[in-house]
Amino acid sequence: MSDLKGKRLLLLGGIRLIKNIVLRAQELGVYVIVTDYLADSPAKQIADESYPISTTDVDAVVALAKRLKVDGVFTAYIDSMLTYCRQVCDRLNLPFYATAEQIDIMTNKDKFKKICVDHGLQVVKEYDLPDRLDDEKLSLIQYPVVVKPVDYSGGKGIFVCETEKELQERYLDSLSYSKRKKVLVEEYMYGQQVQIYYTIQDGYVSLSAMSDRYTNKEQRGVAPLPAAHIFPSKYLTVYNNMDHQKAVNLFNSMNIKNGVLFCQAFMYKDRAHIHDIGFRYSGSQGHKVIRELNEIDTVEMMIRHALTGKMKGYSIKDMDKPDFDMWVCRLYIIARRGRIAKIKGFDKIITLPEVFDITPAHDEGDTITQFGTLDQVVSRIFIKAKTINQLADVIEEIKATIQVDDEKGENMLLDLFDTNELFE
Repeated sequence: MSDLKGKRLLLLGGIRLIKNIVLRAQELGVYVIVTDYLADSPAKQIADESYPISTTDVDAVVALAKRLKVDGVFTAYIDSMLTYCRQVCDRLNLPFYATAEQIDIMTNKDKFKKICVDHGLQVVKEYDLPDRLDDEKLSLIQYPVVVKPVDYSGGKGIFVCETEKELQERYLDSLSYSKRKKVLVEEYMYGQQVQIYYTIQDGYVSLSAMSDRYTNKEQRGVAPLPAAHIFPSKYLTVYNNMDHQKAVNLFNSMNIKNGVLFCQAFMYKDRAHIHDIGFRYSGSQGHKVIRELNEIDTVEMMIRHALTGKMKGYSIKDMDKPDFDMWVCRLYIIARRGRIAKIKGFDKIITLPEVFDITPAHDEGDTITQFGTLDQVVSRIFIKAKTINQLADVIEEIKATIQVDDEKGENMLLDLFDTNELFE
């Protein structure tokens, strides 16, 4: 029987991805309470108890937690929630894995890039522009460039600009997504994108997984959406040799003792050029791959830390192995804007022996309204195979099975991952 049985966990935010936290906590015997400003958010539907209190109302959340006598408070997946959760835990004298200073650095891309440079890590080239664009600074820019808020996640407010005119038009659009009212203008990188996952336990920094990120490039003017992540990355050895220890030194310098984080980078001239960081679970859910291949349940570890202050249950020093002995694909099902009338094929796909998880992001009746953001992801499908050829065959079978149509019966799907890229 779990030693967490009967403990009470308050989760801030009821988004669909939080359901993973709710379900795992309940399996451990934890009583789960969810709060946010919505009346019936997805995680609330399966929680033991829920409340319509905004996560940004720290006073109200603290009062709720005291009244319910919770043993821990936690949040995941959303950068903006980390600060509020930290404040709540401080006032309740409850554990939270991230300090206020760490959150500030990790949720502001410009601050994190500076500390990367200080530790010898490469970052994507940035153009130094004032708050208002001027002709002298604009004349120094080589296109294309990417403009994005310094403090936003989920792909929102990110635009690709191929001309000065486009940059001037998109600059203010991107600025509107930033709470700090600041954006970055970066060089557009053509190298292979990678995602790097770390787990930190009692001060030990472990490289848990690394994937190659392939994208769909159908939509002009916005950051390309993910089509697939392939594990392990073909650049794993290069990264280990060139940049891993520098990253370890960086995280140690920040005095990070426990937690999960991910970095996004481009590989160029055998170096990782970092452009993003998240001191939290990624929406891409790399933790499911780590659990399947390394048998380490970091979700359980983070729940345990929130309730006890100890990130116990598994020894990442002994069990983490990013060089998996199988091929893994996290396949993205992405769709254009519109109302989803029909989703078919997932009931057949889940029966495939190679498919170990499906994470839906939309249901029939949902409307995709945003363009160039992760709102266009209908589902993530997790696949493992012994050979690259077997992996490609399963992906092709999935592509032939999935169907997502709008109200007119027309296909909503964007082009899915081209398996030919696996062999390039």
